[in-house]
Amino acid sequence: MQIIALGINHKTAALETREKIAFAAKDRAGVYTWLGSCEPVSEAVILSTCNRTEIYACCRDATEGRQAMVKMLEVARGVQFSEIENSLYFYSGFEAVSHLLAVTAGLDSMILGETQIQGQVKEAFEEASEAGAVGKALHGLFRQAAKCAKRVQTETRINHNSVSVSYVAVDMLKKELGSFDHLAVLVIGAGKMSRLTLQHLFEFGARDIRVTSRTFERASDLAHLFNARAIDFTRKEETLPAIDIIITSTGAPHLILRRSDLEKVMKRRKYRPLFIIDIAVPRDVEASVRDMKRVYLYDMDSLQQVVTANQKEREKEALVAKNLVAEETEEYREWFKALDIAPVIKALRQKAERIRQVETEKCLEKKLGRLNEREKQAVENLTRSVMNALLKEPIINMKSTAVKETDDFHLECLFYLFNLQQEFETSGHTVSVEANRALENYGLEKEKNREGGKVDGR
Repeated sequence: MQIIALGINHKTAALETREKIAFAAKDRAGVYTWLGSCEPVSEAVILSTCNRTEIYACCRDATEGRQAMVKMLEVARGVQFSEIENSLYFYSGFEAVSHLLAVTAGLDSMILGETQIQGQVKEAFEEASEAGAVGKALHGLFRQAAKCAKRVQTETRINHNSVSVSYVAVDMLKKELGSFDHLAVLVIGAGKMSRLTLQHLFEFGARDIRVTSRTFERASDLAHLFNARAIDFTRKEETLPAIDIIITSTGAPHLILRRSDLEKVMKRRKYRPLFIIDIAVPRDVEASVRDMKRVYLYDMDSLQQVVTANQKEREKEALVAKNLVAEETEEYREWFKALDIAPVIKALRQKAERIRQVETEKCLEKKLGRLNEREKQAVENLTRSVMNALLKEPIINMKSTAVKETDDFHLECLFYLFNLQQEFETSGHTVSVEANRALENYGLEKEKNREGGKVDGR
């Protein structure tokens, strides 16, 4: 039994390639159905986000498991292996375990140490559990991953320094102003950066917010999200004297705010401090505005310096976090290796119990004559006690060696000496002969939907 991971992420492939094997919710449901009947794979969890698609599985053999998952990608996603081969990565054994723990802790994310991935991993695990695709091995693994991520967040400072330009800007304002409670904010532009910065301001307490954009509808949509007011772009100059914080990111090829205009504004506002966050490239605000009295301008250059410094601090903390990942991987290794012995011990007990029952019944019927129920129960208890006494020390010793490198040798000896093959065959995992056909039918059904004009969810 081995843990394996097959995946693709933002480091190994462009978005166009990642999209080819991304799984929407309806896709994952069909794949879990197939994986449930796949001979090499006994458990599986699919993690699919905007930056990565990864499949974690527990299987009897790493090579067979990898082949099965590659075939699933080819049929379920309609891609050729040659198209994605160079973008895929594969881990087996405790390298796969360590990878998941690092992913969940945010150490493999685009933004080092980010915490959103923790929720995504949790949702992927819960979905797989509901689909019946999770057993003891992956349940223990994802529980370990959550524990590891929590340790990284609480025992390191990896998240104490933001590496988001928008957050750094707001954080600098917060340190300068102390509170946003009674300050008026004007957002110029309605793009992603403006929205993120506005979101951080709102979370820090800004409530008097106005939004303007060349497209009034976009301004209105963004304003609605934060209970703000949309302003006509052509009338923004009328609003400026009442504004304390300006956030601008328009993507315009020319300047939006010039020094000459802002000098008039400052005079009208009696030189009360004005804070400007210019996160546009090319810049929206004339550079010389920085020299104006009581005007504080933060542009991409000044903000990026802070981001770079924060990134270096996170990288230092990531080294500490990697040590925690190594500790948690070792803890899981010990737990997982103990799982190997459980089926052998169970088979040993089953065989011993089967022999005990047969020999006890034989003795009761042919040698002991007529016994009442109380006497028969005494014989049953005696034979069961003898069996348990004989098995006690071998089982204790097997459990104590489960995490040692020699445990495979002991397992093989026990399996061979007691001839436990029959118990494994009669109580082992049932393999479906329909596995390949199920996957092929699933792929054909998706192809039919595409030909009929339906969206396939990629």
